[in-house]
Amino acid sequence: MSSLNQYHQLIKQIEQAISPPVIKEILLPAVDESNEDDIKDNFGFVILEDGSAGPFYTCLDNTLEWLHGQRQQCIGVTPLQIAQKLDGINIPASALALGAFNAISQHIMRRAGFNPSALEKRSDSNISDSHIGMVGFFRPLIERYIKQGKKVTVIEQQPERVPPELSLKLYTTPEALADCDYILCTASTLINNTIESIVHAAKDPAKINLIGPSASGLPDILFDLGIHSTGGFIVDNLDALKLAMSQGESWGSAGRKYQLTQDIYPGLASLLQHID
Repeated sequence: MSSLNQYHQLIKQIEQAISPPVIKEILLPAVDESNEDDIKDNFGFVILEDGSAGPFYTCLDNTLEWLHGQRQQCIGVTPLQIAQKLDGINIPASALALGAFNAISQHIMRRAGFNPSALEKRSDSNISDSHIGMVGFFRPLIERYIKQGKKVTVIEQQPERVPPELSLKLYTTPEALADCDYILCTASTLINNTIESIVHAAKDPAKINLIGPSASGLPDILFDLGIHSTGGFIVDNLDALKLAMSQGESWGSAGRKYQLTQDIYPGLASLLQHID
C-alpha cells in the first residue's frame, strides 16, 4: 500500500474516533515585494477553533496565490475535509491539506496529554557523519556543515535557490542520496508526494530525518516507511505568531520545536485511547 493510501486511511481512523474543532482561520505569510529576486521559505498556518495550529509550506507552484482566493471558503469547515484533499497532484490543495492534517495532529497530541517538545531533541548542526545529504536547501545548516569540513550533497528541484559560491554537489533528482551517511529531508516532500522516491533512493530509510514546520503531523506513516525522525513545531502564542507573520518577521519565538523518533512516539492508536 502506498504512503498516500495509508495517509487517507489514517484520516478515516481519526474521523471515526473524534470530531476535531473546525477551522477558525488560515494565516498566510506577508508578501515582500521589495525584493522579488530573494527566494525565501514561507509558511502558512491552519488554525482551529481551539487554537491548534498546523504549519505548511507555501512556496511550491502557485500555492500562495491559490490560497488567497480559497482560504475564506475553509472557515468553519472541519479540517478532516480539507486534509482529505492531499493527493500530491494539486499542489496548492495538497499544501493546505497538510496544514489541516498538522493542525488535527497538534489537537490530538494536546488532548492526549502528549508533549513532544518535552522529549530530548538531537542537534542536527553537530552530527558526526561525514557525508550529509539534503533534500531541499537549508543554507544555515549547510554553511555550518561546510565549516565543519563535511561533504554535502543537495537535492533541490529549484537549483536557482542554491548560491553557486557554496560549491555544492547539486542534483535535481534523488539518486545521489544512496552515497550519503545522513539525510535531512524537507517536509515539503509530503506535499508533492515524493517522500517514497526519497526513501527508495536513500536505500536505507533509517538515515532519513524529516525536518521543517510542515512535518508537524502525526508521523505514523513516516515511521512505517522506516524514516528515523521527524521534526515539528507547536504554537504557544497565536497573537505573537499573527503579529510576526503580518510584519514579515520570524515567528519562531511563538512556539517550540520538537523531534520525534519511533522509539518515543506512542502511535495514533495510543493517543486516541488517551483522549478524554
